Order: sequence, then structure tokens, then C-alpha cells
Amino acid sequence: MLSRSFFKIVFLLTVLLLLSVTVGCEPAEDPLEDLEEDLEEETAEEPAEKTEQILTIGVGRDFYYGSEDRTYLHGSTNVWEGLVYLDENLEPESWLAEDISLSQDEKTWIFQLREGVVFHDGAAFNAEAAKANIIRLRKHPQTADNYKYMEEVRATGTHTLEIELKKPLPAFPVLISYFPSAMFSPEVIETGGTELAAPVGTGPYKFADYSQDRIYLEANPDYWKGEPNIDQVVFHHIPDEGTRVAALRAGEVDALADVGIILPEQVPELEGIPEINLLTQEVLTSIYMFFQTENAPVDNPAVRRGISKLLDREELVNSLLDGYGEPARAVISPLAEYWIDDQESRYDYDPEEGSRLLDENLEENEKITILVNSSWAARWPLSSIAQYLQTELDKLGVESEIKSLEMGAYNEELGKGDFHVSFCPWTGQDPDDFFSSWLLSGSGFNQSRGVNFSSEEADELIQEAVQEMDREERRKIYFQLQDLAEEKAPLVPVYHDLTVYATRDYVKDFQMDFNFRPDLFPAYLE
Repeated sequence: MLSRSFFKIVFLLTVLLLLSVTVGCEPAEDPLEDLEEDLEEETAEEPAEKTEQILTIGVGRDFYYGSEDRTYLHGSTNVWEGLVYLDENLEPESWLAEDISLSQDEKTWIFQLREGVVFHDGAAFNAEAAKANIIRLRKHPQTADNYKYMEEVRATGTHTLEIELKKPLPAFPVLISYFPSAMFSPEVIETGGTELAAPVGTGPYKFADYSQDRIYLEANPDYWKGEPNIDQVVFHHIPDEGTRVAALRAGEVDALADVGIILPEQVPELEGIPEINLLTQEVLTSIYMFFQTENAPVDNPAVRRGISKLLDREELVNSLLDGYGEPARAVISPLAEYWIDDQESRYDYDPEEGSRLLDENLEENEKITILVNSSWAARWPLSSIAQYLQTELDKLGVESEIKSLEMGAYNEELGKGDFHVSFCPWTGQDPDDFFSSWLLSGSGFNQSRGVNFSSEEADELIQEAVQEMDREERRKIYFQLQDLAEEKAPLVPVYHDLTVYATRDYVKDFQMDFNFRPDLFPAYLE
């Protein structure tokens, strides 16, 4: 086929010929000049403009926490970074701290900080900045427990930070990994307080805006690893599980990525769609059933053990989760295998033993109230597990009721202690994290979830374990605590989560880790 340029050439040459034989006309402009200019315009290539890459990630909860929170934004946003992270074996590894060492008296941890790192506002990341953050985190109610044994924090060099403890704590770097060592510019830390004026971190993405259900981020060109591939990232909070999947299918979001983001029963809806990649990740999150240990009849450990025996964890994982989970055999995540007692399982299904324990310890007409958080139920099948338990109790003639409440009302009910049984997800790392949060009298989740468990023996073992420097001896103490947790049963594990997440096929090098944190730095759109 002849091109448009060919016809233009023929036309202009014809005009030139006619003009050359015309008599009495004014001299004409050189048509060859016009021809050359026209051809240049026709053939010149426009400089290719870079297409801005924007990644929209759907999540099931709001990652914007605000100025009063320990980190302002969730760690999955990649806006801030901590001193320490954990590797795949849950051992501390460098992040903003390049090297971690311990003094001879085993009470001072020395952090050699990464050089050449700057905050998003241009302030230098150094030991003084890290010290200001640690002082703030020690005061903050969400992280005060992580630093309760801290004696002093010192900047002993431009990039050398020392944290002196009151006594040896072998797991201290693990206890402050990720959230509890989040670093922010000193310019945004409230003087003498705990609030942050803005989330100004060191991560590959900078906070740009927050509007209702969306967090807007921009690439940090000065990131210490280099400039990220994606120019903008948007985290879109979509609380309804059906709406999330529909948004992915329609291309309204490019990825769904968070713990519990896709329910197992939604997987068939997404399987076989060539434009969607389904992915899985073992995470540190486990689902627990816990009790209000001051309310009869579950104030009796035998009743709590009896109820636990009614849960067929294998069946729950297979029927409710389609295999996307691991039936719990210990209170600690299987990812922390070293700390788990090597017996096969502490939480086997035994309906006969459960029936015996309840028959011997329940009074007639006693009613069990099962409390469900409907917000969590949109990310894990907690309502189905509650209904399963209710059916098993009904078989034994034990009356029960299920109360499903939104987050605010649920927390109020926990505070009043007006329930017997409930379910929740919990994410932990070191075994001390679990036992200090759930079994230590008056602490952490033990109090906030309304468990109200108290045991002098547990308190003594927890205090002993946290400062035992011999790793094998410490392990033995945690075996004892697992025995105690099984016997007293203030809470029992149901299953350990295997998170399903997804991306559109043009999203590349996008992965979540065991902390369900996506590493956005290497990701790109094709």
C-alpha cells in the first residue's frame, strides 16, 4: 500500500512543474523547502513520555491510624522502617541497624546504624534521631512493655546507639523488631510526648494524603536502596469481603494484599481467571478461642478444656478454610518451631473427653455466651466457627447464644466482661511476646480482651524465661509454660493462618512476607 508521504511527493512535484512553465507570475517560494519541512514533520518521532505507574492495593482494614498511634500508619505501607526486622527463621536481622551486638555484661545492646539514610523531610537518620524515637516509644502505651526493662538509651557515636537494660534480656532485639522500633524524623516527634505530627519515615514511599478510605503515597527518590519503580501507591480500605474481590476482578484495584484479605470460600471465584494471580503466604497470625476466666462456668479450667475438646480443628480447616490453614497443635505459631514442645499435639479433638468434662463440671441450665467481632468475621470465618461450637454444645444439651457485634460495641462488651467465649486473630513473634501478652497477670491482651487470667506460677515462669540467656534452658521454660497454658486454658489456639492474596497479572515482583508486609521496593507494573 502506498503511503501518504508518497502521494504528497507526487502532488508537490506536479505543482512545481506547473509553476515552472507559468509565464507572467511572480517568483514562487521554493516548494522543495516546503516538501522537506512537511516530510520532517511527518517522519519525526515524538519523544516517548514515561507512563506514570500507579499501584492500588485493596486492604480489609484502615491502615491510617493517626498521630496518637505508635506508627501513624501500618508497616505494610512501606513509609517507615524499624531498627530490626526478623528473617524467615524469626531471628533478628538488620534493617536500619546494620549490626547488633551485646556487651560483656550482657545488659547493653549496641546497634550500629546504617549510614547515608535520610528521612523524607531531609533530616539525617543517625544515633540522636534513633534515641529520640526510642524515648518516645518507651513512653507510648502501645510499646511501653517492649522497653519496660530499659535503663538508658545513649548515642555513643554518630551512628552508634546503645540501649542499656536493667537485666539481661536475650530476646530484646526480637521484642523490638518491626513496629516497636519504628523510626520517624525528630522534626515530627512531639517534644516530651508520644504523638507524631506526621508519618515522616525513611521508607521507599512517602505519605502524600489520606482521604476517607484511601492512603496516597509517593515514591521516595532518595531512598537508601535507590528509587522505587512504582511512582504512586494507593491503599484502598474495602471492609466488605465481597466488594474487595469484585474490585479486583473489575480492575478497580491492582492487588488484594493483607492477612485475611481473601476468604477461602472466595478462592474458587478467582481461580482460573488468567488476569489474576492467586498467591499464598504462611503468616505469624493464629486464630484463638479465649475465655472470660472470671465468669462462671468458664471460670473453671476443666470447663474451658472441655469446650476446647469439642473443636475438630482438622475438620474446621478442611471444611471452613478449604485447607488454607494449619490445625493448631500448640499456642505458638509453627513458624517458631524451635520453641514448640515436640509432642504431636496438645489440642486434639476428643468429643468424649469434652462431654465428660462438661457433664462433670456444668450446672443445669447454665448458658454460654459466644461473642463474635463482625469486623474480624469479614476477614476470617469466625462466625462459622462460633456456629460450629454452638452446634457441638447443643449436642450435649448445653444452651448457648451467639452475639455478633461491630468493633466498637465488641470492645465495650469485652470491657464489661459480659461474655464467656470469643475468638480473635493474634500475631506474635518470640514466645515471650505470646506469654507476656496473654498469660502474665494484668498485661496486654490478657486485660484488653477481658480474659483476666491470673497465675503466680505463670508470672514466675514468664519472668524467668525472659532473662534466661541460655537458649536451651529458656526453651525448657517455654515448654513448661505450654503445659500450664494447656492445663489452665485461658485461651486455646484453633488454627494458624495461611493467607491468600492476589494481584492482577501486570503486577510483578510483588510478595508478602510472614508479617503480611508487602515489599513494595522491587515491585513494578508491566
